[in-house]
Amino acid sequence: MNEHIVRIRGIDPLLFRDGRPFAAEVGALFARTLPCPYPATVTGFVRTFIGNQLGVNWDNKTDIQRVLRTIVHAPILERNNTPVFPAPADAVVYHDEQSCSHKTMALRPIQELPAGAGCDLPKHLLPLRVTEEVKPSPGYTLWSQADLFRWLENPTGEGFAVPEPIDRMEVEERTHVCISEGGTSEEGKLFSAQFLSFERYRWGKDRAHREEWALLARVVTEEAVKLEGVGLLGGEKRLAALETVSADAWPSCPDSLQRALQGAKRVRMVLATPAIFQNGWKPGWLNGKLEGSPPSANGLTLKLISAAVRRREAVSGWSYRADRPQPKPTRLLAPAGSVYFFEVLSGDPSVLGIQAWLQPVSDDEHDCRDGFGLALWGIW
Repeated sequence: MNEHIVRIRGIDPLLFRDGRPFAAEVGALFARTLPCPYPATVTGFVRTFIGNQLGVNWDNKTDIQRVLRTIVHAPILERNNTPVFPAPADAVVYHDEQSCSHKTMALRPIQELPAGAGCDLPKHLLPLRVTEEVKPSPGYTLWSQADLFRWLENPTGEGFAVPEPIDRMEVEERTHVCISEGGTSEEGKLFSAQFLSFERYRWGKDRAHREEWALLARVVTEEAVKLEGVGLLGGEKRLAALETVSADAWPSCPDSLQRALQGAKRVRMVLATPAIFQNGWKPGWLNGKLEGSPPSANGLTLKLISAAVRRREAVSGWSYRADRPQPKPTRLLAPAGSVYFFEVLSGDPSVLGIQAWLQPVSDDEHDCRDGFGLALWGIW
């Protein structure tokens, strides 16, 4: 097997449609983009690039199966060549009016419910404790790698410095006009589309600040290919460049966090990419008592205590198989940034920082090969 770490940059502003209707009818004349592509989009881009380089016949089932054996773990966002991740759902950054500064509130499971108290959470789960009635501050939708790793090492959240404010990629909105067969515009036929700009400049008092974005992917393939070149990514067939980079560019578990995981009694799982579970928000590798072993963590048994899961997301698409073109079924995702709190029942949790680090935890093997459910691990 050949392993590559690749960086994908948008040459053009890219469109990753959110699935809402886009057609020549009232209410559907606006194509909206996702803030980050879903794993299957990046996986399809990489596999298509490999297949075209190998010269496969896309109408041949054997050739298609050959390309589908390629494993793609993606996407990890990069900002100025530094990985960034979705903000963890167990952290709330807010503005404190008394100190006129920002603070971070940690959401942790309530260890014991008061006598007579109850909740409508699924059986065996505990609610999270909210210590401050505050409104989250905008601009903290993404966290730098350094800030997130510090958060994963902090079991209680006390004394945690406020993360660097990082907003998402800039969205460009463009209005287009329908062109007739004669090459002229048709009156009244306008439509708009949003695009993600992978490069932008901000001008300050002293100098211009350049901001570059990219997508990282870990590719494992049986094929001897060179992952360098240009391909079509996202909607409207826009150009993106792909290049192989050093293995050091892929985020690895820091030594300090690895030491913290050794012998830990409680661990946290943070989704770096959206996950697909058979039971919606709940991993299928948990039994009725919410106990089980995560994939790639042999010998380790965990018990789910609580979870901080944002609103579900839906993903669909269109199958371009020549023998069966049809819409793909809609599936619900546990969003990136969702946090799961576990107790260690048996085994060595240090494997989470080695074998299970940024490995997929989705239920279906094909979804795992597509990069759904890449997980980071910490303590609590």
